[in-house]
Amino acid sequence: MTYNLTFMYSLLDNVDMQKKTAIEIFGSGAALARAVGVTRGAVWLWPDVLTIRQQDEVIGAAIRLGKITPEQAKELVNDERQRNERSAGDAH
Repeated sequence: MTYNLTFMYSLLDNVDMQKKTAIEIFGSGAALARAVGVTRGAVWLWPDVLTIRQQDEVIGAAIRLGKITPEQAKELVNDERQRNERSAGDAH
């Protein structure tokens, strides 16, 4: 199954995905690590807010493994964006 790369990149524009959200998608840090091809320790060392590369890997692996659909990825990204906007508003 092939997805439009422009669509996938537009999903992640200006999004700050939380590590805990990534873990929730896969059910555990160990499952997340296996999905993206790193060790559990590497996931443990990830920052609380994932880098763009980490976000790309998480969402790509989640879609590839059937954890989420592209439509669910879009909803997830929108939810993360709204959560981050609320957090930024609370800080002011």
